[in-house]
Amino acid sequence: MEQSATKPSAQTARVVAAAVTLLLLGSVGGFQAGRAGASFMRDLEINQPALANIAPWTDDPKTPRLARRVFLVIVDGLRYDHSYQLSFLDELRRKGVDLEAQSHYPSWSRPNYVSILTGVPPIPSGVRTNLHYTPVLLDSLMDRARAAGLRCATVTDHAVLPSLFLRPVGDATGRVAIAPDELDIDVMQEDPESKTARRAPDAMYRTAFHDARYVPWPGGFVEAGTALVEADYELVVLLVSTVDIAGHAHGADSEEYLEATQVADHALARVLSKVDLSQDAIIVVADHGHTDRGGHGGTEPEVLSVPFILAGAGIANHTIYDARLIDVAPTVAALLGFPAPGHGLGRTLVDLVMLDPDARQRRIDADRLRLLATTSTVAISEARAEAELLEDRALRILFVIGGAALAIVLAVLLIRRRVLRLDIRVLAVAIPAFFLVYYTLIGTLGQRFSPSLLPARLAAANGIAWTGLMLSMIPAGLLWAYFPGPFVGVPGPKTLVMIPAVQLTVAATAIDVALVLVIELIVFAARSRFRNVPGAMTEPSGPQSTV
Repeated sequence: MEQSATKPSAQTARVVAAAVTLLLLGSVGGFQAGRAGASFMRDLEINQPALANIAPWTDDPKTPRLARRVFLVIVDGLRYDHSYQLSFLDELRRKGVDLEAQSHYPSWSRPNYVSILTGVPPIPSGVRTNLHYTPVLLDSLMDRARAAGLRCATVTDHAVLPSLFLRPVGDATGRVAIAPDELDIDVMQEDPESKTARRAPDAMYRTAFHDARYVPWPGGFVEAGTALVEADYELVVLLVSTVDIAGHAHGADSEEYLEATQVADHALARVLSKVDLSQDAIIVVADHGHTDRGGHGGTEPEVLSVPFILAGAGIANHTIYDARLIDVAPTVAALLGFPAPGHGLGRTLVDLVMLDPDARQRRIDADRLRLLATTSTVAISEARAEAELLEDRALRILFVIGGAALAIVLAVLLIRRRVLRLDIRVLAVAIPAFFLVYYTLIGTLGQRFSPSLLPARLAAANGIAWTGLMLSMIPAGLLWAYFPGPFVGVPGPKTLVMIPAVQLTVAATAIDVALVLVIELIVFAARSRFRNVPGAMTEPSGPQSTV
């Protein structure tokens, strides 16, 4: 009797110990997976891309200046098909050229501000998401304008643009107090008293613009924009974000979005109405569009298609069908008669500018030489990164396979000691139910989830916990192995969503497991205490002894 009473006690201790161990493992795994999922987008960023490590190709093609001034307008979030029936933009179309341009994937704002102003698309620029937080050191339109002795300015209701193109200038000894990769432009913007901001009040950095105005108050954009038009800046970049804000809040298929396009159009008309198109040029473009329900970042046609309108001095009345955002910067450079940004991967749209045949050919030749340097740099960098990725991927896959094999061996040992049970009937209901519910919620509610309470017996709960963690952590581990950082390339749109979703699935599963096991341990403890109360009724668990 004493021996038979001791065995259930030892068995109970083992089952409880297994539950606590799984709870701890799940908590650690869930924390790590959740942290990886939360940091995934930021891990895509590259602060020092290969192009920034080479001198920009700046050979001057010596073509004539075609426009006295160029006003480059970026209407954030303006979809191509919704850019029509706007009185000012339609007036520019009648006076100039109405085209469609293609944005670049990932189709977010910061990556494509860089595409427009440097001619470098998101993957080689290293600016892949709106979480990019360090200055972009690629050669830009503003750098080329300064080198040519021209003055450039910007006005924006979105503060990031001027700080995105900060340039180190150093002190009297040439020393820069803070390295570019130590700066966080978002922290400085949101917290002027941050340590970074306090350490840099003495002009260790300057913006690439001679005059940069951030005007978030009502009417500020029109006031500041009008002032820049009346000044003598040769290159003026105007960025208005009201359309993008409405797109995110209400979607492109909404009255609010259409109203925002009209508000932006009216503001631009007030700012640019006095521009002399016989001497100056206006170029209007967007960084991306919006889906009907609101949002961007992928490769949907309505997201990648943006308006591209050119009017005024130096603009040729010609139609092309293959314009890209990275072609804007070299085309603006041709209008102002200076070299294209030297890290760019775009080309001058020579059919759209009034160059004579000789000047046209010089621009084409200059583009060809620049692209030989930049594309080869990108290709070499990608090849090296691919070799490192394959090696890292192999090691990570071996690690995941080894971890999975160890987990299976441990599970077999625990099953033999009857502290973990894989009940096929229970698993067939519990595990698919959790994943179906979770992924349905991802699709409908935006990665929200509701942990479910699974069946009650502790050994069965341990089995469910182990299986759930395995089914979620192995895919997450394989994705971690197959897509190691740093990311020279950017995964496709579906993968870009799937990777953090799977990693957060591990976190959700761990939370689910933790809740289940905590409840099961509480229930088990309560039942054990209840059974120890004299006179308490006990629940039969099988054939009863007649002794």
